[in-house]
This record gives sequence, structure tokens and C-alpha cells, in this order.
Amino acid sequence: MTFNMCTNLYVKDVNSIASIFKAIGLAELHREKVGESDTVILAPLVEGNARLQLWDIEFIRSTSPEVADDKPSLLFTVDNIEEIHEKAKNSGASVVSDIQEHMGKQSFYFATPEEQYFAFMQA
Repeated sequence: MTFNMCTNLYVKDVNSIASIFKAIGLAELHREKVGESDTVILAPLVEGNARLQLWDIEFIRSTSPEVADDKPSLLFTVDNIEEIHEKAKNSGASVVSDIQEHMGKQSFYFATPEEQYFAFMQA
């Protein structure tokens, strides 16, 4: 049995947030119009089984208002923390923390201009 995972993230500006994740190194797998808005599927690895789908929050408020304000807490694990940290600093993220030691591993967090926070930790 194979399991695939897709985390939904509801944002105001799909294209802007997608460009941040692409600058950090995620691949854009699919983009389509849903009504008047875009939705984008990104992934750390094209062949991997984890996905991040960006949805326009106003579309979600109109179709599923009960989940529109849910915010996931995502932690990405990577082998190359310094490289990803440098990419994050140049991605358009509004906040990128310094690399810190946490639970014996290096980590940092970043925030989008829409104040969604994500973290990276050394694998």
C-alpha cells in the first residue's frame, strides 16, 4: 500500500506564496484555475509522496468556511540546512531566523508576508 500526503495551505496571494516556496527549492507540480482563483501544488521532490497545495483563502471561505482559518504547522527536514537557509533569506520571506541548535540538530524558521510560519530542521 502506498500513502501520499497533501497539506492544504490557505493564502491570500497564491502566486506570491508559491514563488517563495519555489525559491527555497520546492518544485511546482501542477497549477490550475478554480473559479476565479489559482491553486498550486508544490513538492520537495517531484517523485516524492509529500505535497503542499496552495489555495486562495477567499475561495475556501466560500466553499468550506469551517476550515478557512486553519493553519498547519509544517517542519521540513533537510540534509543541507545552510543551503536552504540561504535560499530562504533570498526567497521573499518576510522573516528568516538565524540557524539555531534545537534537540541536538540545527534548525530555523521563516514566515511568509501573510504571517504563516514554517520550519526547517537538519535531518
